[in-house]
Amino acid sequence: MRKFSYYIPENKIYKPWIPVEIGFRKTHKITSAPITALIDSGSDVCFCLKNIADFLGVTASNKEKVIFTAANGTPLPTFLEVLTLYVGGKNYECSFYISDKLPFETPIILGQLGFFDHHKVAFDLQNNEIEITYNLDN
Repeated sequence: MRKFSYYIPENKIYKPWIPVEIGFRKTHKITSAPITALIDSGSDVCFCLKNIADFLGVTASNKEKVIFTAANGTPLPTFLEVLTLYVGGKNYECSFYISDKLPFETPIILGQLGFFDHHKVAFDLQNNEIEITYNLDN
């Protein structure tokens, strides 16, 4: 189990953002510093900003394009790649949909398939705390 504090940006609305690192097994690269990831229970899958994937050496060649629709109705073109997600002292292979259309402030989005199916997540806004337990920790 790992506890994280909610992040409070300038607009004073608490955000369930946590630090993660991302790696790519094929190139043996890992992000050089933690990246802020949004824990999003409304997202079906996990997303990663293309700039991060580029740094890791991921290429879109020969990858099937998948288009999602964002909450505001905007199309979100992506392609799928398996990356290593490092979170809370654990790491595992996770499917990420790579896109250059993610907001700058949320370069990583952790969704149902890939994150919530591996973790129990408890949001406690009153105590400014997010508790994440890896499913195998029980």
